[in-house]
Amino acid sequence: MHHRTYTLLDELDSLLSAGKKVPLSNLCMIDRDQCRQIVREILADMPADITAAEGIIENQASIITEAREIAEQSKADANMRASQMIAEANTKAHNTIANANREAQEMLTKTQEQTRNLVGDAQEQAAKLLSDAETRAKQLVEEQEILARAQMEAEELRQDTQSEIEKIYNDVFQHIDDMLAQLDRSISDKLMDIRMTRQQIGQGMSGR
Repeated sequence: MHHRTYTLLDELDSLLSAGKKVPLSNLCMIDRDQCRQIVREILADMPADITAAEGIIENQASIITEAREIAEQSKADANMRASQMIAEANTKAHNTIANANREAQEMLTKTQEQTRNLVGDAQEQAAKLLSDAETRAKQLVEEQEILARAQMEAEELRQDTQSEIEKIYNDVFQHIDDMLAQLDRSISDKLMDIRMTRQQIGQGMSGR
């Protein structure tokens, strides 16, 4: 409300307070012309007060609209960053699995070449061991649990903070490292069995 309006209302209140009380009633005698003049001045100031109030309301609505736009943009930026992180994590996970598959195949091929010189039962046993190792390697590489978990956590990260996105990123690589370690142990065990078989065959041939 306009400052002058408050002043006029104070004058009107003072005029009413100073009015002479009518005996045996709650009425008082005041200067009617003076009161009417104050009322006319208040009414004259009201359009300016209403315009100012409307300006404040419009400004408030503009601030709220701007805040909503900023919030929507921030949400869109967060979703875009989450999508980028998910795409990078999935790409690296696929590349790591592809490399593990290639390395496993290379190890199996090399083992197959080394066992071609075996004869009889030794050759048959080595082929079986290699087949088991190849089957196990493919099962590990084709495992969907890692990617499924990464995608599930990535969906949660779209609604959470950047720190949670980095956590999923680390979880994916940790699981991939565990898978590669298990693959390495499995292949190493199979190769150890092959070496022991060859050693036994060598000892048998030497004993003849």
